Amino acid sequence: MSKSCWMLAAALLAGVAFAEHADYVYLPPAKADLDLLEAQRHPLPPELVQDLLTPARPVRVVTAFQGKNAALKAAAAEKGALQVAEGVALGLDAHELFGAGQRDGETTRFVAGIASAGALAVRLRVDVGGFSPGQTLFVTNAAGGRVHGPYTAADADVHGLWLPTVSGEEAVLVLESPDGALPPLHVEAVSHFFTFFTEKAEKADPCPAPADCETDPAAWEISTGEGILIIATGLGQAQCSGTLLNRAGTPDLKPLFITAHHCFEGAFIRPGGVDVFWDYRTGTCAPDGTAPEVDGLPRSGCEAFLADTGTYDGKLLLLDAAPVGAYGRAWAGWDSSDPVAGDEVRGFHYPAGTPLKTCRGVVVNPSHDECTDLLCTTAYEDQIRVNWLEGVTEGGSSGSGLLNRSNQHRLTGMLSNGNVHTCGRPERNFDNYGSFPRFFPHIACHLVEGAECTPSDNASGCFLSRIFGSSSAAAARLRAFRDKILAASPGGRKAVDAYYAVSPGLVRVLDALDTAGVAAP
Repeated sequence: MSKSCWMLAAALLAGVAFAEHADYVYLPPAKADLDLLEAQRHPLPPELVQDLLTPARPVRVVTAFQGKNAALKAAAAEKGALQVAEGVALGLDAHELFGAGQRDGETTRFVAGIASAGALAVRLRVDVGGFSPGQTLFVTNAAGGRVHGPYTAADADVHGLWLPTVSGEEAVLVLESPDGALPPLHVEAVSHFFTFFTEKAEKADPCPAPADCETDPAAWEISTGEGILIIATGLGQAQCSGTLLNRAGTPDLKPLFITAHHCFEGAFIRPGGVDVFWDYRTGTCAPDGTAPEVDGLPRSGCEAFLADTGTYDGKLLLLDAAPVGAYGRAWAGWDSSDPVAGDEVRGFHYPAGTPLKTCRGVVVNPSHDECTDLLCTTAYEDQIRVNWLEGVTEGGSSGSGLLNRSNQHRLTGMLSNGNVHTCGRPERNFDNYGSFPRFFPHIACHLVEGAECTPSDNASGCFLSRIFGSSSAAAARLRAFRDKILAASPGGRKAVDAYYAVSPGLVRVLDALDTAGVAAP
């Protein structure tokens, strides 16, 4: 046997010897958890909210997308991750929006609305950095069924604070002040949702199959760990799916969440722009089951992006919480060893923003390379190719976990890409999943106590950050110019998108120069 063959054999044996895994953990619903969720829905008393919403209030109506929902939805179908909203810069100060305040003891409240005509939901980006102690912001919709907040100066972000998504065409802002002064809120942008949490998929029933048709108790429990991601991309929003992950050893219920890297491609994407919804499911196997009210769904935000890989299309997030809802909550198990052809697999996902669905299929190729463009200048490597025998996926399913039924339902991949599926023709329905085993070395330190993480292949994708240093004053000024100036105009946003399109290639040139020992200019 040649030396190279011996080395390959040793590497394979090492991989087997040091394969890691974790099994899923499930928390059933408990009254204390449900009471906490109800309290979180109402940081202001419901009676007070209705009193604030009843009088006429000033409303700024944005008409940039009026009557364009169908056209926006059609254009979104040509993009990667499912685009669900487009946005426009506003640049409005509080004195342009709010009228006189309402005095209530020592607190004065100011109420105003921002509406995008025809929107199914809206999301605002604001600046609260100028707030004084005691000044707070809340946001709700015109019905007041769910209130988010309070937000204070401590929540300010130099790139702007994305508030949670609210259903309907109007976001209602409530400012509180202890001294009667109008808090200096600045509303930077609004996202107009042209599609949002629809009950029916575009495929004919019963394809795809509702998640609650799942008869395997373990698979059903794991399905409660699947969430919907709303991701601020520039001034618009994208939608994907993702899965809570357990850690090896004793479960600590840390809200680690795995999804697909391609859901986050583009400019201006930061942890604070991620909005997570849970338990959007009908609770029945009937194809005509009624979807729950969006305002009542458990929610999470994102604290940090921990690691990602473009090569294997994976991304690991740290959420701010994993609330246990009416279905309970699961943290999926995982395995760093490769699946094999013939393994039975399951998938739970949110196709086209519809209630949670399931797919059943088999692995047909555990190491498939998929070109990402016509000339195949780049490709996803070692993807897990799956043939779905029951159910289909659609836009919005991206990032959802692939569960290996042949290996205790442990997660083995994240949905990356696939062909257009046809109900009733399973021989045509194939998807490719980013390989969890290939991504694992980049995230091992987050999943296994004492393990180390190898650098992500996307760790330094910004050319100017590589030149100046990501934490330098120069880089901070460039980011501020990007967000405050370029993001405010269509031409500026196109310039930023063009920069990010060529930036990875420039970084690769720098890496090549480093490898060759040539000093970069």
